[in-house]
Amino acid sequence: MSVNVHISIDMEGVSGVVHTDQASQSGHDYEMMRKAMTLEANAAIEGSFDAGATSVVVNDSHGSMRNLLPYMLDQRAELISGSPKPLGMMQGVEEQPDISMCIGYHSRPGEKGVLSHTIRGSNVVQNYYINENPSSEFEINAGIAGYYNVPIGMISGDTDIVEDAKNMIPNIIGSSVKETINKFSAKNLSGNEAFNLIKTNAAETVRKKDEFSPITYQGIIKMGVEFSSDLMADVVSMIPGTKRESRQLISFESKDYIEAWKCMYAAILLAGITY
Repeated sequence: MSVNVHISIDMEGVSGVVHTDQASQSGHDYEMMRKAMTLEANAAIEGSFDAGATSVVVNDSHGSMRNLLPYMLDQRAELISGSPKPLGMMQGVEEQPDISMCIGYHSRPGEKGVLSHTIRGSNVVQNYYINENPSSEFEINAGIAGYYNVPIGMISGDTDIVEDAKNMIPNIIGSSVKETINKFSAKNLSGNEAFNLIKTNAAETVRKKDEFSPITYQGIIKMGVEFSSDLMADVVSMIPGTKRESRQLISFESKDYIEAWKCMYAAILLAGITY
């Protein structure tokens, strides 16, 4: 029986990453940390195959989504790279794999976690809401995966996002590769410790894939974005079907989770151009 695995990997939650300089293509330490990101992806890939996976697809989910080094990546896996993508950080999950994993993730704005933000930095997005609840990228992406009936079984990142994920999916396998001190500092596992933890937990996730349930939403879904400036909201409010809740908050309602997501994602991309 085939077992297909989907991996979404971000950079801010990778062990050793504590500053935007390390996660930005213009930063001095970026080249080093994209290698670390690739190695954490490899750990998840290796663990998946060790546990019996027959295919693994990795979606580069950070920034421009052109960070993973294709020739350093475990050659058994397929790589989705580039941006924009219709499903953003979860591109590939529409193929309905058996299980998805979120590697290198981080908390939402306003939380203690390392480099906390949602989709874009605070110069564009102040907060993202699902049904009026402030939501992290993980929470958004769990809904995207659930729309395609795909459960998320594992998360890695700092201690805060792992705790948040467990509040949403109690039996998710958490891999804390660093302990948050504040937004720009952490106590990090060594590279080898982080790789071994991710590899071990990825293997366990694949073996227990049938124990996880997708996150699904029923009825009307309301998504909203609080932008960092009135001008961004001015431009975004021109999108048909959106509602201006306040000077900087724009919302959209739909019975279809992906329709709501695509509207808000397009709004964020448009706002970023405006900025």
